[in-house]
Amino acid sequence: MIHMQTLISGFKTTLSNILNNKQTFFLSVATITISIFILGLFLMLFVNLNGFLSKWNRQVQLMAYLNDDITKSQREALVDIISKSPNVESYLEVSREEAWAEFQSNMSENLKPLLDLDFNPLPASYKIKFHDVENRLVFIRELSEILKTKKGIESVEYGEEWISRFEKFMVFSKVFLFAMGGLLCFGLTLIVSNTIRLSIYSRQDEIELMLLIGATPRFVKIPFLLEGMFQGFVGSVLALFLVGGVHYYLKNEFQSSLDSMAIKFNFISEPFLIGLVGLSVFVGLMASYISTFQFLRMLNKK
Repeated sequence: MIHMQTLISGFKTTLSNILNNKQTFFLSVATITISIFILGLFLMLFVNLNGFLSKWNRQVQLMAYLNDDITKSQREALVDIISKSPNVESYLEVSREEAWAEFQSNMSENLKPLLDLDFNPLPASYKIKFHDVENRLVFIRELSEILKTKKGIESVEYGEEWISRFEKFMVFSKVFLFAMGGLLCFGLTLIVSNTIRLSIYSRQDEIELMLLIGATPRFVKIPFLLEGMFQGFVGSVLALFLVGGVHYYLKNEFQSSLDSMAIKFNFISEPFLIGLVGLSVFVGLMASYISTFQFLRMLNKK
């Protein structure tokens, strides 16, 4: 009962603090909103890029191009390696004639007269499809390295250079996201801390009197801790509404183009949404705790 009364009293005092310091409160909330909005935009971009990479990863096939003079025994050896690989779902042999016919069917009508050749320049190949499993690209690389060493193979392709660059970009994006999140949290802690400090100093005489008549430090801290948490909550909710508005606009403008590539532009998933709100509330709590701790320590030194 005592704890409940303390909490109710803390809520009342928090509301009074907010009403008495409306300008600083709204300034702090606006700063939190802008910071979480920026972080949310980058997070939404990262989530969609990561989804695109995962989807594209599932569609990657290994192309093993064969020498024109490959022997029957060499071909059988290659088929044996491919078929016995536990991660291969299926493989398809494409003859030189089939490859040339497919190339011509995909070519623009305007370019066909320019490629009216008397010979077929394309090699035969194997299209190798892999199971949709974790670390799929690792298995593709492993089989690629094995096939490169075998006789009868001219070259092996699966977009390795492009995939490597995209993976490095995703790693960089993740590091950048964490670094930016850390810097924003540090900046928000300072801003909210200063806002709470102003609220504390506006009630300094009252707080000193409360301590003199027996109020505990915890009783003094609770309203300011609640104020910091409330600032963080309101700021994060407003920021997520803004991110939702940006997502709605971008989806309406570009989803039809993305549909042709079977890509869906997603909003931030629920765990990340909860994480952003929780992070903002935690930053508000820590900033308030720092301010109240410093103030009470200063009073004890007097």
